[in-house]
Amino acid sequence: MKKQKYILIAVLAMLGSLVQSCSSDDDSGAPASDTYIRFTIDGTDYDFGNIITAESLSITFNGNNGETIQDVGDTRISIYLPLDIVVGNHNIEGGAFGGDYKVSFTSEPMGFDFDFAHDGSINVTSVTEDYVEGTFTATIMSESEETITLVDGEFKAMPIE
Repeated sequence: MKKQKYILIAVLAMLGSLVQSCSSDDDSGAPASDTYIRFTIDGTDYDFGNIITAESLSITFNGNNGETIQDVGDTRISIYLPLDIVVGNHNIEGGAFGGDYKVSFTSEPMGFDFDFAHDGSINVTSVTEDYVEGTFTATIMSESEETITLVDGEFKAMPIE
């Protein structure tokens, strides 16, 4: 299972790097610094900017507390949506391999290693040409059975064109 996690992380990093390298050609006029993923865990607020969007079998919004996709820091989050994003409230179900709506979380200090939420919801509130916006909550359990809940989550990211 760990090998699958690392393969998925590598694929996401490569896709994010590819999307990031192409984003400077974007003519939308919307600055990337307007994008974010924010959430709270046990009273601690997390605010990640410059969200990287990747597309494969789904659209993924990736945030981290590092400087770049190559220096991702020690805490990362990814929000997964289907390619055909639909406004509305969607349940998170099935962890890594179930459902179209997912949240993954990695935090070295907290002991989470690319773990997926098994419960929660993603509420897509707006889909425009320039941005996808919404809110989310997610309960995530690590391999060592430590559980955290991400609350007051919100995101704003650029869709793939």
